[in-house]
Amino acid sequence: MESLSYYDRSKEKYSEEESMEIKKEYEIDKHSIIEIGKKHKRTPGSIAYRLKIIGIVHHPAVARGYTEYKASELYKEVCKEYEKKDGERKKKREERVKAKETLSVSGTSTTKTSVMLELATLKKDMEDIKKDIKQILTYMTAVYEFENDE
Repeated sequence: MESLSYYDRSKEKYSEEESMEIKKEYEIDKHSIIEIGKKHKRTPGSIAYRLKIIGIVHHPAVARGYTEYKASELYKEVCKEYEKKDGERKKKREERVKAKETLSVSGTSTTKTSVMLELATLKKDMEDIKKDIKQILTYMTAVYEFENDE
């Protein structure tokens, strides 16, 4: 089995044509997910998942060749790569959560709750200002009409 770098199409979208080709290779030609993966330059796990998506197998693990794939060095390499990326995603997520919880306002540290309260207060103040402006416009219209009537 090839190393992970061989499977350079693993993140590309499947076309309808490729899906039908995979279906034919699996059902009619009786190829394993390992053989199909090599041909399409996609990991056997990706092929097994595609077979599930298109309704050929009910679970990727029951696809022909999955047991052999799972025992391979490629599978271990895929798992290590996933763990690495998963760790990076978790770290980024934690950084985003921390950034959302603590915002820097005028050099002071402010919690998300206090910022939300401040925004609610500002929104209420804006609504009051709008009402005042509408009332002023009503008075100005009345004065204008009064002056034109004279």
